Amino acid sequence: MIAQPKHVEPPRHVERVRAATKRRVRRSKRRVHRPLFAVLALAVAALLPLLGYVTLTASITSQSYAVSRAQRERAALAEESQRLENTIARLKSPERLAQLAVQLKMHDPRVYAVVPVPLPHARPQPSGLALFSWISGR
Repeated sequence: MIAQPKHVEPPRHVERVRAATKRRVRRSKRRVHRPLFAVLALAVAALLPLLGYVTLTASITSQSYAVSRAQRERAALAEESQRLENTIARLKSPERLAQLAVQLKMHDPRVYAVVPVPLPHARPQPSGLALFSWISGR
């Protein structure tokens, strides 16, 4: 009888088996969670444009209130400017000034006096250092 060679099984690589098991567990968890992620992604995809629309609408509303406020301020300033221009015109009126002159007993001059103003003398250009001129008393 001839001895049959024993079939030797290759050694099991325990690390490979554990890694394969971990991969299977991860895949099964992903399969379980995949619909949840899809629903969340769909919700985010639907809510982002809605949130953008609400933000833009709020911004437009805020800007329209700011424009309205600026228009009211502009109208108030134009009204105040008109009122002040009327006050200036009333205070500058020749009739009012003549009346004030009469109350203060003022009259037009009968003789005009012309007073000659002496011309200013040009100062000579400074020479030397400022410290020395200060010490000398010039």
